[in-house]
Formats: sequence, structure tokens, C-alpha cells
Amino acid sequence: MSKKQDNEDRQMEKNHMRQRRALNNALGSILGTQNSQTFLAFGFEDALDLQIERIEGESTALRPNRLDRVDKIENELLKAVLELKDIPPENFLSVDATTDVNTPPDDFFG
Repeated sequence: MSKKQDNEDRQMEKNHMRQRRALNNALGSILGTQNSQTFLAFGFEDALDLQIERIEGESTALRPNRLDRVDKIENELLKAVLELKDIPPENFLSVDATTDVNTPPDDFFG
């Protein structure tokens, strides 16, 4: 390869790199502007709408909304309380200082 050919190849490579850099900068500028506009377009009302959708929006068995989740927790808790009420008091264990936690029975609620 001659020196002239080598210089032409290097010059062509520099031109290609300059063109790529210019295209890359232009694309980056366009995408940056799009991202900024998208971010600015997302307002407080949009955020509220998304939260409302999460709370009371469409609900499925696999993805329940927040209201359905709270209802499920409430129903499970009420069911557990009713089951506990049906257990005779003599079935509950008495306090045993050797096996129970170190909280005195009188101090449990205050």
C-alpha cells in the first residue's frame, strides 16, 4: 500500500468518524428532547390517575387492586376472630413462667 493510499484511507476514516459523531449527536439531542417532553408532559393529574387506578381500578385474581386486597385482609381477619371466639377458653394455654416469653401477663397491654 502506498503512502498516498494510506493517507486517503486515514482521511476517509476520519470523515466517517466525523459523520458518525454528527449523526450520534443529532440522535442524542432528539431523544433527549423527547425524554424531556415526556417527563414534562407527565403531570400531577397523571400521577393521581395512576394511583387511583392502582387503588380502585381493574382487579383480577392474580393482580387484585388495593381495595380488593384490603377486603381480603379484612375478611381473613374477621374469619380468624370468629374461629378464635368459638374455641372454648379451657383450650387455651395458661401462663407458664418457664416456657413463656419474658413479658409479665399484667404488662402485656401497658
